[in-house]
Amino acid sequence: MRRQCVPQADKPPLPFQPRPSPDRERSHIQKGELFLECAKRNGKTVFTRSRCSYPWYVFQPLYLDHTGCATTFLTNPSGGLAGGDTCSLLATLGRDSHVLFTTPSATKIYRTIEKPTIQSIDLNVGANAICEWMPEVTIPFAGSSFEQTIAIRLETGATLILWDALAAGRVVRGERWQFSSFANGIRIRLADGRSLEERYRLSPDRGNPCLPLNQTWNYTGSLFMVNDQVPTSTWDRIKQDVTTVIENQTGEVLGGVSEPSVPGLVVKVLTRSAPDLNTALEQLWHVARMGLWNATIPSLRRY
Repeated sequence: MRRQCVPQADKPPLPFQPRPSPDRERSHIQKGELFLECAKRNGKTVFTRSRCSYPWYVFQPLYLDHTGCATTFLTNPSGGLAGGDTCSLLATLGRDSHVLFTTPSATKIYRTIEKPTIQSIDLNVGANAICEWMPEVTIPFAGSSFEQTIAIRLETGATLILWDALAAGRVVRGERWQFSSFANGIRIRLADGRSLEERYRLSPDRGNPCLPLNQTWNYTGSLFMVNDQVPTSTWDRIKQDVTTVIENQTGEVLGGVSEPSVPGLVVKVLTRSAPDLNTALEQLWHVARMGLWNATIPSLRRY
């Protein structure tokens, strides 16, 4: 059957609408909130309560392997975050649950006119639960200002695998280290009060002492692995496997692994390209999953 196009009656042209002024654009500040509670039911992790407001949007969980892990994509339909936007996430993972948080694409931070973009992540991980925080890289545009805090509380036996990655900017457009400021704070607290904290602020236009090292590197990533019940021998084996991954990519990846003040490991990597960063992450993540619970990494099917 051939389809026919039926012509529509002519419509009057839309009235001219001038482009909003910068002051008007600044008044459209987004305050997104996402609240999530998870529990293990019949061998699978389910979302028992959830609530979100623009620009946050959370998809219902996907089950990509046999572990019962609930994989969810945290989405920002607006495409990025602007100056003055504030986004917060509060998630509680019940006992024995397993959630993998990720994003379908990079987090873009647009040029800031006045107030910085602020994002806060709070994760409460119950006893023997597993939390994997694996978002795509954050890309700060030239002139942007971004402040992020990630706070995780782990009950006894809980496992955390956390990935945090930063691009030098829109590298292909020549915007290397041209953002105004980037502040990041990660705090991981155990049930017995011990904690691991990392804080830094990058201000490329103020002669930051760490930036000369990064002049030949465009991407930086940090992988945290924490569990207070894992034997020392297991951490030693994972550390050796991580070291092998880094040494096998000499020239493409600069990195190292250390033992923090809490039971676990912290891996730091620098790469020149996004594909190199993704490759390093996949291999390191695979080592972590296999070492901790003998599971391979899932296919996230982002694209």
